Amino acid sequence: MAEITTSSVSGVTISATLAILLAALLLPLSFTGGVVTTPAISQALHGGPLSLAWLTNGFMLTFGSGLLAAGVAADKLRYKRVFIAGLALFSLSSLLIALTESTFTLGIYRALQGIAAALTLAGGATALAHLYSGPARTRAFSLLGTLFGVGLAFGPLLMGVITDALSWRWVYALLSALAAIVGLVGQFSVVSAPATHSPPADIRGTALFSLALLALTTTLILLPQYGE
Repeated sequence: MAEITTSSVSGVTISATLAILLAALLLPLSFTGGVVTTPAISQALHGGPLSLAWLTNGFMLTFGSGLLAAGVAADKLRYKRVFIAGLALFSLSSLLIALTESTFTLGIYRALQGIAAALTLAGGATALAHLYSGPARTRAFSLLGTLFGVGLAFGPLLMGVITDALSWRWVYALLSALAAIVGLVGQFSVVSAPATHSPPADIRGTALFSLALLALTTTLILLPQYGE
């Protein structure tokens, strides 16, 4: 009976790890997808250079400025909820991008996708830290970083092949489907740790930091367009 229990726990751990690692691979694919699909979207939706720039900038803006807040949420709330919520929002925003007919709404959906990516990464990393300890945790996070790099390296090629063979809409439709599948796997395999008593989060400080980073990044993005 002890062997069965150990095997069961090991299987759940492997499934949870797989869900987290696949989620980490989705994030760089979504970033490179925005870059690679921009020419095809420009041809299909006839957007201007500034609106099309938000395909990349909108994602990075909300992802970068929201990562700290997402990490605080993963620590203070149940990290499984943050992870699954991030994947659900990622799937929804990707589907909306695939269906949109406007570059304006496309930029908004890309910003939502960036928020979803921040929630997914923060919740997944926190979950991974609870799954392993010691050298095993180091190896798990090394693999997480490696897959993130693989996504950045091979994402443009993969997204380009899909765009040429099918269309740019299929890139985001596939990302939506993959996020939904990973979310289902995570829902049944990732186990939240019991709630623990800890000092309250500095909500005001976190919000001010995120807003300041958001304003700074927005300024840097818009400076070439409006600066003198």
